Amino acid sequence: MSDEKIQVKSSKRGQEIEVNAPEILKKKDLQSVIESLGEDMVYRKVMAQLLIDFRAMVRGKMESQTDDQWNYELDQIAAEDFSDWQPTAQQRKSKEEKAAETLSKLSPDELKAAMAKLGIDPSALAGKKKDRG
Repeated sequence: MSDEKIQVKSSKRGQEIEVNAPEILKKKDLQSVIESLGEDMVYRKVMAQLLIDFRAMVRGKMESQTDDQWNYELDQIAAEDFSDWQPTAQQRKSKEEKAAETLSKLSPDELKAAMAKLGIDPSALAGKKKDRG
């Protein structure tokens, strides 16, 4: 088979490497995965991931807030009917995408304050930005 590579990042080390993909990750359809791992293994893996996805959705509601106010009361969430819940095919955002999304919501003064807390000089960034153009 081909020499497919997978990138693996370590946030603790702050590094990234490429490793050879195992054969199971090169499968192109569900049936070939089932043939390789067995129906029971595939079922358990799918159910484990579904549980993670469901918990993440509920946790998102639990942690949702606007202006330091919780958007949902815990008993409100607990009483909600989730019987029709289905996973979505949403893509997870990278740290950079999440940071850009958060920063875009800040006012210029809030952005300057955040940069100051991180020890970043806004004028130094402005100079770099002009050099690219």
